Amino acid sequence: VTELITEAERDPDLLVGLDFAFSVPLWFLRQRRLTRFEDLWGLVAERGEAWLAGCEPPFWGKPGKKRPELPEHFRCTETESPRVGGSAPKSVFQIGGAGAVGTGSLRGMPCLRSLHAAGFSIWPFHEPKLPTVIEIYPRLLTGPVVKSSPDARLAYLWEAFPELTQAMVDVAASSEDAFDAAVSALVMSQNVSELEALERASDSQVLLEGAIWWHEAGVVPVHVEPSSPTEIEGCPFCDPDPADVIASSRYAIAIRDRYPVSEGHTLVIPRDHARTLYELSASVQSDLWQLVARVRSALAGEVSADGFNIGLNEGEAAGQTVSHPHIHIVPRFDGDVPDPRGLNTAARWCSTLTCNRAPSTRRW
Repeated sequence: VTELITEAERDPDLLVGLDFAFSVPLWFLRQRRLTRFEDLWGLVAERGEAWLAGCEPPFWGKPGKKRPELPEHFRCTETESPRVGGSAPKSVFQIGGAGAVGTGSLRGMPCLRSLHAAGFSIWPFHEPKLPTVIEIYPRLLTGPVVKSSPDARLAYLWEAFPELTQAMVDVAASSEDAFDAAVSALVMSQNVSELEALERASDSQVLLEGAIWWHEAGVVPVHVEPSSPTEIEGCPFCDPDPADVIASSRYAIAIRDRYPVSEGHTLVIPRDHARTLYELSASVQSDLWQLVARVRSALAGEVSADGFNIGLNEGEAAGQTVSHPHIHIVPRFDGDVPDPRGLNTAARWCSTLTCNRAPSTRRW
């Protein structure tokens, strides 16, 4: 809340999407004789933690607390929202179990009161003005992408938002929560004109229960399955152990060299098989070198390298032992050789990459 208020002071043209329920079903309000949404937020501020601790009906979801019979578990906005890939919004009364939204909602509603006191308009309860807070359900904005799959998250972001830089994609794909937040913000930014046209609710029930925002044109999300790379049977780089992958990009992965010549020695490998790096498209080559830059930057801090040798061996005559392009990133340290300058050192380095190995048919 403090961060949002500070940001709004810096730039009041702020639109915030929050992923929790802003209110409860109408019957709960009437049962407690609450006639305004602000009254609910005040009551939750006073009693919310006790409700969470006790988990008494209408709340449920903690061990031993089964779903009770209630007049209604959902607000109108939840029953009317589209279903995406079998997913639907959860009840605000569910405070435990998979997908539970109740805990976040009970702790979030008092935040809405604080934000409104600081000048935010909370849609659809207040007259619209910036800064504004809206309720979102990220699944309505991401579509049915398999969010638990890192590859699916990456593929979705590359396909749906080609304007993103690699660094942005890496952050957005780093976890399911980061993915939800990034995609929600991006979809909101694509629909600014629609969001600017939002009005205070005229329906009395919506004025008490609130509403989830989603794109009025309907949920037509991009759904991208990760592409299957071109693989060659028997190639160790075509089917690496996922546990060995320390970094990845759209077209490449990074793994530690099995026989490192220095601490942190890493390989950047294109996902698709090829005989040489230069058979790959310009976009793939560019992506590989961007991943090289990321890995090099990470290694600089990780192993306190004083320098790097970065390059590749192309062809058997150059010492290439796996016929799948791969770029070596070899951290170097002051004093690791008597004289690190010149072609003789480069030749010794290339020789080391291919010769100083334990006997193996899968050397790299």
